Amino acid sequence: MAPYFMEVVLKKYVSKKESLVNKVLDELRKGKSLYASCLSVGLKTCEFYDFIAKNEKAKEMYLLALTDYADKCVDDIRNIVNELKNGEIDNSTAKLLIETLKWLVSKSNQDVSEVENGESYENDENLREIVVKFV
Repeated sequence: MAPYFMEVVLKKYVSKKESLVNKVLDELRKGKSLYASCLSVGLKTCEFYDFIAKNEKAKEMYLLALTDYADKCVDDIRNIVNELKNGEIDNSTAKLLIETLKWLVSKSNQDVSEVENGESYENDENLREIVVKFV
């Protein structure tokens, strides 16, 4: 009976931890740092890392959350480019905003080479040309 009880307790613990990790991933997608995300849900960063180290699916979800954030930054860069094309912002402001987004993506451990090389804009030559000018 005791092993079954321990198994139930362990499952509840893992389930609660998994729920907290999922909340952290949601915060990461919004652009929060890992530290701030963990703090907001009451989880230590070392507990987060320990959980994803032991759980391959959680590790994949973590990488996907970071990728989702990087994709959001690419969308933001496209919006900046459109504002620049429409004359709503000046060149120096656009450059600063794009460089800031690139820095944020790099801090989330993502490869910014796509953005730097303009590869994210390969389907739209005008967008690619404008972004490459600022990079």
